Amino acid sequence: MDFTKPRNSFLFTLLLILSTITYAVLDDRWRNFGINKTVGNAWDLNFTSITPVLSVLVLLISFLSYGIMWFFDLKLNKTFALFNLAFLIPCVGMMGTGLQFGYSLFALLMLAINIAYGIRTKKYDKKQNLQ
Repeated sequence: MDFTKPRNSFLFTLLLILSTITYAVLDDRWRNFGINKTVGNAWDLNFTSITPVLSVLVLLISFLSYGIMWFFDLKLNKTFALFNLAFLIPCVGMMGTGLQFGYSLFALLMLAINIAYGIRTKKYDKKQNLQ
């Protein structure tokens, strides 16, 4: 796969989203909830922290960003794209651990660097064409 094109990163991120949805549907621990009637019918959910939500949020942000970069035909840095996707895989795989927060932050950092690189190369190419 050529990871200098946003299309491949976009499709790989789509594959990660589909595998996350499949995991969430097949996993039974997400369905554990109850009603606590002693506190006035308060819902007692099993979500102990925000890390699973952060993982899905990072995945969706990456998906949308690569889609936008593909639409505007921006070039990606191959190294940063591979690092971003390499951090997204454990980010999705370890949704309940503390390490997942670090992987999410690194994935967002690599995505931001890759977006900046794509915009910079697009502007540089326009300057070269004008001269």
